[in-house]
Amino acid sequence: KSGVLDSEHDDKKGHGHSHDIDLASSDSIQATARGFLVILALCIHDFFEGIAVGVARQESAVWFLLLAFASHKWVIAVCLGLKWSRSALKPLVAILYMTTFCLVSPVGILTGMLLSSPEQEGDMMNTVLIVLQGIATGSLLYVVFFEILEKERQKQVSGIVQALAFSAGYVFMVVLGLAEVR
Repeated sequence: KSGVLDSEHDDKKGHGHSHDIDLASSDSIQATARGFLVILALCIHDFFEGIAVGVARQESAVWFLLLAFASHKWVIAVCLGLKWSRSALKPLVAILYMTTFCLVSPVGILTGMLLSSPEQEGDMMNTVLIVLQGIATGSLLYVVFFEILEKERQKQVSGIVQALAFSAGYVFMVVLGLAEVR
């Protein structure tokens, strides 16, 4: 025997150490990693969404994009804040994640403005913008399908009601897009 005794194993069957796992620490690490992946995907999406605002050439397009952007960004921020306040995520980490989430959009707008300056015009720049928009779309799809919808499916709400709500949101965004085009 090693001479180190555990209160749970101090009888003849004990083997001198504990197999207990610190669940609080494990939950915090898992919450931090999960929060990081969510913030990473959202920040990638918001960065490219900011680029879309930055490259807009018409004032009406800029206002439309800002409205669409702000209308869902504040909802996401509130949902994340509520979720993190009830999770094992440490408050300092949550503040760091939220600050990053808030700062990425203006950086994306500035990047878009720099990319669309008159001296940056050309086929190469159009290709770069298309690739960047593809990355933004992929990050949004990850967040929607693997984080948001997966959790919503587990709730005690009818699948038909969930599908109708999802469809209504989609139709609303299409109508907003069509209104901006005209």
